[in-house]
Parts: sequence; structure tokens; C-alpha cells
Amino acid sequence: MEDADSKLAQWSRFYERAQVLLRGGPRALKRLSGAELTRLIDDYQALTADLARARSLGAARETIEQLNRIAVAGHNLLYGQIHLRESLGAAHGLASAARAVRRHGAAVALSALMFFGSALVSFVAVELYPTLAYDLLADEFLDFDPATPENLHSIPSLARPVVSSLIISNNIQVTLLAFGFGLTAGLGTSVLLIFNGIHLGSVAGWMVLHGKERALWGWIMPHGGTELLAICLAGAAGYILAGAIIAPGELRRSTALKQVGMETLTIELGCMVMLVIAGLIEGFVSPSALDYSSRIAVLLASLGLWAVYFLGAGRTQEPAESQAPGS
Repeated sequence: MEDADSKLAQWSRFYERAQVLLRGGPRALKRLSGAELTRLIDDYQALTADLARARSLGAARETIEQLNRIAVAGHNLLYGQIHLRESLGAAHGLASAARAVRRHGAAVALSALMFFGSALVSFVAVELYPTLAYDLLADEFLDFDPATPENLHSIPSLARPVVSSLIISNNIQVTLLAFGFGLTAGLGTSVLLIFNGIHLGSVAGWMVLHGKERALWGWIMPHGGTELLAICLAGAAGYILAGAIIAPGELRRSTALKQVGMETLTIELGCMVMLVIAGLIEGFVSPSALDYSSRIAVLLASLGLWAVYFLGAGRTQEPAESQAPGS
């Protein structure tokens, strides 16, 4: 009897300690010393063994319920923190591309200037001098006219998965080149962005010049908004690599490249995910029978979601990261 009372007193003390640590939040366990944490784990294992023994020997129901309640508190304390960390780790991974983009705003701005700046110049040039379009555009773009109901959704339904996969492959190739050419000190990335920007601006200028604005916004932009953003971000990743080569600071260039390598790769992988989504939109939404307003809604919704992701994802984890070295 005395032994049973001492056991219950021991587990009651364990329960009180577990409750205090649970109220202390996720950092409570971190404040324990190695010896304290080891003793806590040993006590929990001994408790579960006593609970199993009490059940097998047919102990009083009140005793089993009390031990079970204490065991649940111990489980929540030890394993609940593990599940919380796993969840936070998954969220951390999903938000890593957004955080990397925000940390390198200058590279994103430079990429946008090269890409969209050249697009604006070529757009104005084609508007002012229409004959330039014959030098800047391929014949299929000169004759591109998806604005009428009969050819707005000319890709057969059975062929759309194939078309979508081809589009995704082509766009991923462009972003990989924009990223990889950063190793040429950014020269290759700049050439690629300017070339694609000129093509983009020429197509837009030609279509506007011939009154095909609805085709531009209804056919191209529902998927184009995501594609253009992905190309711009891939260019930014290339410029981050270029920065490590051109201005490594006091580090060796190889060390500087290693430091930015993971972040740039994260951005590039994010771009690939974006292009898969854009390819699905281009293969299934753009050639479909959706009306014009629905297409614009797809464009606005996709851009809105990307804005929320890149501007907001992972912000709640950034202060904790910045404090980590001192904790």
C-alpha cells in the first residue's frame, strides 16, 4: 500500500512538471539541461510501463485512469513538440522560395528591368514603326488570330494534355537557361531576358496594333501572367549567382557561390512549379470555351495568389530565424 502511494505521488509530481512545461510553450523543453531532459524521458517510459502493468494486473479503475491521464500529458509534452516541429518544417519548406525572393529584392528588380524594360521598348517601337514586327516576329505570330469564336479554342480536347506538357517543357528550359547563365557573370542571363522581353513586347505591340487586345488578354495572359513572373524570378536567381561571382566580398568566389547556391536553387525550383501551373492553364484553360470575363478572372486570381505567397509566406518564421544565433 505504501509502495502504491509513493508511486502515485511520484507520478503526480511528473504530471505537475509536465503541465508546467506544456504551459511554457515550444521553448520550454529547450531550456532543460541534457540531464533534466533525459530524466524526463526516463520517467515517462517508466510511467507507461507502470500503466501497462496496472492494466495487466487488473488495478483499480481510478488508478488506471489517473495513470492514463498523466501518460497523456507526458505524451503531449514530448511527442507533441515533435509533431509541431515537423509541421513547422513543412511550412518552412513551402515558404522558402518566397523568403529567398524577398531577401534578394535587388536581383528581382534588375531582372524585371531587363525583361519588362526591353518588352516595353519593343512594344513602343512596334506601335511607332509597325514594319519592325516583320523582322522581330515569326510568321505564326504575324498571323495569330484567336479572337473569333470558331478558333478561340482550336486545340482539340484529346490533344490538350500533350500541348500542355510541351509548353511546360519549353518554359522550364527558358528558366533553367536564365538561371544557369548567371554563371557567365550575368551576361547570358541579361541576353536571354532582353531577347525574350523584345519578343514579348513585339507580340503585344503587333496584336494591339491590329485591334486584338481581347485576344492578348483573353488567350495569352491567363497563363502568361504566371509564366512571365516565373521567367523574371529565374533571371533574378541568375543575377544572384552573378553577384557571388562579380562581388564575392572577402570570400572566395567558390565559397560565395556555395552560400547563395541553395537559395537560388530554391527560387528556380519554385519557378518550375509556377511553370507547371502555367502550362496546365495554357493547355486547358486558354484553348477552352471560357468566356472573356472568366479568362480575366483566372489571370487576376493567379496573380493575386502569387502576390500573397511571395509577399506574405514565411514572414512569421523570419523573426525566429533572425534570433536563432543568439538563442
